[in-house]
Amino acid sequence: MPLTTDEIMNRALGLVLGVAVGDAKGIGYELLTRQQILELKQTREKENESTDEKEMLYPHVTTSNPYIPHDWPCGRWTDDTQLTLAMVRAISKSIETKTPLFSNEGMSYIVEEHITEWKECVHGWGGTKTAIENLNNKSHTYKNSGNTTSVGNGVLMKIAPLAFYYYILDEKTPVERLERDDEIEILCRMTHNTTVAVMSACVFVKMSIYAFKHSLSSHAERLSFLDYASQVAIHYEHKYGLDIDKDVKNILSTRIKRYIQELKQTDSISEETLISVSNGGTFFCVDSLSMVIGLLACQVPSFDTVVRATEIGGDTDSNAAMIGALVGGMKGQKEIDEHHVKYLYRTDYVRQVGEEFGAKLVDFYEK
Repeated sequence: MPLTTDEIMNRALGLVLGVAVGDAKGIGYELLTRQQILELKQTREKENESTDEKEMLYPHVTTSNPYIPHDWPCGRWTDDTQLTLAMVRAISKSIETKTPLFSNEGMSYIVEEHITEWKECVHGWGGTKTAIENLNNKSHTYKNSGNTTSVGNGVLMKIAPLAFYYYILDEKTPVERLERDDEIEILCRMTHNTTVAVMSACVFVKMSIYAFKHSLSSHAERLSFLDYASQVAIHYEHKYGLDIDKDVKNILSTRIKRYIQELKQTDSISEETLISVSNGGTFFCVDSLSMVIGLLACQVPSFDTVVRATEIGGDTDSNAAMIGALVGGMKGQKEIDEHHVKYLYRTDYVRQVGEEFGAKLVDFYEK
């Protein structure tokens, strides 16, 4: 069944809003364990009598976070959203100018938008920052700017718009596109020039497209999603030479199989299993992606899944941003709580970028 204009618009906007809300809501608990978050929430509930709705929706950043200022405003998003907006604007511009996204000119859009956000960055960015600095001072091109030691989730956090663009392309013209692996690898190596980062980026894009095509509303559908993600992970682990015996930490497929085993026996995946399989959902790309996959499969994806991602521990803002993108892209802006959107930092701007993204995708789909 063909996609409608309203559906494309709503889902594109939902993706962008979902990233920003998940990011802003998750930053308050970044780097904490699940137990620490529970204890902090309990303490704050006892001590805090504030009735400010923004503070009730978006928790304050903890004093133990070494990367974010303690006076970080409630509702403000971080690099996860910045990088996603950069990708959204680059894709929109490539559609508007009818420029192939991964041509040299199209890549110049991606580079320019990354530099724009880098100039406005306050905190965060990790290994991505060094790569963008290399591009900004023109000492490198996008082909050799990536860090050869970067294994974080800096690519995963921004790549959902590309997956959604591919999804729209598939719905418009359903043919196999073998060039996508090369395209994802180009984008990944621009900042993260490691095989494990490329593998995780390819898996994220493929499993995101699958999620955009399916509701994951039943137990059977979520099992099928995990089976698909496992097969995709095995494919890319082999393609990029990751050895299941020597590179245990980098192997995603065995982690997904643990989810499958549990979901076959129960209605959901336990919190303990999510945390164990993902090593607490740290910023390491395989840990982070493991957490996202598990959260998406353990219940019918909804805004509750976004909230759960913000409170389960680890790299909570990045993981929740990815979950927000997927939930919003699957179900549209209606699934992203309007009260959270209301108090979001620069909410009108985020909405505008999302709406423009949707409009460009509609033009692309209908022509």
